[in-house]
Amino acid sequence: MSGEQSPGWAVLSDMDGTLLDTEATWLGAVERFVHDHLPSGRATADASGLVAASEGLDLVRTAALLRDRLDLPSDLDTVARELDRRALASYGAEIPWQPGARRLLTEFAAAGIPLALVTSSPRHWVEHFAQHVDLSLFRASITADDAPRTKPAPDPYLLGASALGMPPDRCLVLEDSLVGASAAVAAGCPTLVVGDLHRALPPGVHRTASLTEVDVSTVLAIVRAPVS
Repeated sequence: MSGEQSPGWAVLSDMDGTLLDTEATWLGAVERFVHDHLPSGRATADASGLVAASEGLDLVRTAALLRDRLDLPSDLDTVARELDRRALASYGAEIPWQPGARRLLTEFAAAGIPLALVTSSPRHWVEHFAQHVDLSLFRASITADDAPRTKPAPDPYLLGASALGMPPDRCLVLEDSLVGASAAVAAGCPTLVVGDLHRALPPGVHRTASLTEVDVSTVLAIVRAPVS
């Protein structure tokens, strides 16, 4: 594989929770926001449900969800700005890789496999992370600022495939959320979801507990597998 100049397939990867261990930090910021704005008399279970519903959503969708469900008087832009501020303050300079992620990206690059980052985070978050972790192996990055519709719509993954000059069915997607997996499947991409092996996912999606269990040959087998 490493000797091929044009492997004929590519990898599109989500960022938060898939490559970088940032999803818990984001959801923690959401949780603190919810508790700070939860009306008196609302159960703590309501807060947990809102945090769970935010998983995989972009900043604006999360702000809209919280504004509506918490009946906030602020406009959407104000809520989004507060969430943005809280999230960036929480991330700081400690941006750890998920287990196996950095090694796998290096293997893809060594094999000549084109890589694109496809994230629901805004571009200034990606730029912040890039100051602390090396994202230079990606030939393109698609952020929440670039797609007319964000995940679970297929637009981000269609843009990622187009940026690499590949048809979607030759682009393996790495994801960690139902929202992201739904977007990838809708785009027509073979998809590998990392993490909880018992979560409900769209039909035909492949699963792995950790990227430590994945290598180039694993991904190639998924790309070549017949569509069920």
